[in-house]
Amino acid sequence: MLFDLRPKDKVKDLFGREKELEELRKFVETEWVAVLGARMTGKTSLVKTFAQASRGKIVLYVNLLGVRGIKDFASRLFEALGGSRIVSREISLKLPFLEIAKSSRAVEGIFSQLKGLREDLVIILDEVQELYRVSGHFLKLLKMIHDTHPRVRFIFTGSMFGLMRTLLQPSASSPMYGRKPAKIELKPFTEELSMEFLRKGFEELGVGIKEDELAEAISAFNGYVGWLTYYGNFRCIRKVSREMALEEVANEGMKVMKGELDSFLEGRDRKAYAIVLRSTALGARWSEIKRALEKEFGEFNSKRLSDILNVLKASMLVEERGNVYIVPDPIVRRTVIEMI
Repeated sequence: MLFDLRPKDKVKDLFGREKELEELRKFVETEWVAVLGARMTGKTSLVKTFAQASRGKIVLYVNLLGVRGIKDFASRLFEALGGSRIVSREISLKLPFLEIAKSSRAVEGIFSQLKGLREDLVIILDEVQELYRVSGHFLKLLKMIHDTHPRVRFIFTGSMFGLMRTLLQPSASSPMYGRKPAKIELKPFTEELSMEFLRKGFEELGVGIKEDELAEAISAFNGYVGWLTYYGNFRCIRKVSREMALEEVANEGMKVMKGELDSFLEGRDRKAYAIVLRSTALGARWSEIKRALEKEFGEFNSKRLSDILNVLKASMLVEERGNVYIVPDPIVRRTVIEMI
C-alpha cells in the first residue's frame, strides 16, 4: 500500500524508484554501494525492497539510528545475523563471548566466523552517519572486510556528510582509499511524479481527489515522498479533512525533524548554525547570511560561514540555487523557523 507509513519492502509498493532499484541490483553484483538522499526521499524503502527482492544472496538490514559506537554496532550486526540462516548454533554460542568493550574486536570476531561463505552476503547499513563518533575504527574495519571477505558487500545509506563523505571521497591516507563505493542519489519527486503518486495512492484506497487538492498537496510537500505518504495516510486512512491533513503532516513532521536537528546540532556551534538555518529557511544570499551572523556576533569569519554552509549542503539540509541558499524541505523549513 502506497500510503503505509512504514518503509516499503515489496517491489509493487516501491513507487517511482524502479530505475534506482535496478541500478542497485547491478552495482551490488561487484561493488559496495552508497545510497544518498535527504530524509523522506525513500532511501530505506529502496534498500529494504532490494533486500526482500534479492535472490541468490543473503541480505541483512541493519538500522543504525541511535548507535553510539562500535559496541552498539556489533550488537546490531549480531542481532541481524541472528535472524539469518548463516549463523549456526556453534557461531551463536561463540559470538556472545567476544569482548565487545575493546575497540573493534567484536566485529572482527563476527566476520572471522563467516569465512567460507558459499553465497554473497550483502549488509545494508541504514543511516551510516550515526557511526561518526567511531569513524576511524569503522573505516579500518571496512578495509579489513573489503580485503579479506570478497563475498561480503555493503550498502550504505545517508547524506553526503561526515562518514559518508569520507567513504565517497577518501583521502590518500584513508583506509578506504581506492575502495570507494558506487553512488546512487535519490532526489525528491518531480511535480509530475508527485501527482502520479498521490493519484495512484488515492485510487488504491478507493478515494477520489480533486485537482485543486492535488495541486495544494504537491505545493505543500515539494516532492518529498515521505511527506506525501503522510498526507495520503491522513486523508484516506485516518479520514481527516484536507485542511487538517496538511496541518497534521506538518505537526508530525516537525516533531520528527526537531529531534533530528537537535541531534545534528549537538557538538556544533548551535547559535551560529541556527542563524544560518533560519536565514536559509527564508531564502538568503551569502552576504545576507553573513550580516545576520554579524548582527549577533559582531565580526564573523567568512571561512567559518563557508564551512557551516558546506556542512549544511553536504547534510542535504540546505541547497544553493543560483546565488541563493534555501532549505528545500518544507517541513524542515517550518521546523527551523519555529524552533530557533
